[in-house]
Amino acid sequence: MENADKVSRKFDELIAEGKSILAASGWDGHEYHHRHPNEVDYKRFRTESLNIIRRACGINSDHYQELLRIATDSRNSYNSYYMKDCFGILEAAKRDFEGGYLFEIRALISSELLGDFLEQAEFLFENGYFVPAASLTGAILEDTLRKLCERSGIVVAEKTNIEKLNVELTKAGIYDKLIQKRVTAFADIRNNADHGHFNKFNKEDVNDMVRWIRRFASDYLGK
Repeated sequence: MENADKVSRKFDELIAEGKSILAASGWDGHEYHHRHPNEVDYKRFRTESLNIIRRACGINSDHYQELLRIATDSRNSYNSYYMKDCFGILEAAKRDFEGGYLFEIRALISSELLGDFLEQAEFLFENGYFVPAASLTGAILEDTLRKLCERSGIVVAEKTNIEKLNVELTKAGIYDKLIQKRVTAFADIRNNADHGHFNKFNKEDVNDMVRWIRRFASDYLGK
């Protein structure tokens, strides 16, 4: 996923530019008092807005589809009068992105990234690198637990660990004690892998860990 801060900065830059273009045209929120915006400025602003909205919200979002409709409609694609509409769509997309309301696209991105990392862990394991696979899978487990806490409204400290997340999720009834014990066991494997205690786990332990976490992520983040 795009870095959220970078995307927000680009939104801010475009919002500032859009305000400047509209102000120069005498836009008061209802009509233009001087002239319509410069056509070149309008096209550039519209293109950059389409790009950032596509990256931040996805091509199926209402924001992107509405702006795309303006850009491709032969009646208004070259008419800079619609600069005001493009600006309004951009503002709405920025608010929804920064307000965390784009659940579908964010869930999709998270799912795709999780799958990529799990595939990397499986690749490491299958090629004999079961210790790095344990470390990576442990990191995936921690990230999954963080996402579950976020989804469930559980506030956690930025600096935490698997076991603390595990306790909070169990207390909240997100999963039962049996799963809590499994998570604790895998947290122990991850900790031993990260600290060089390679005699405290084996290849089969890691194989079980990788397979279990894929199922766990699918069951709980896929809901």
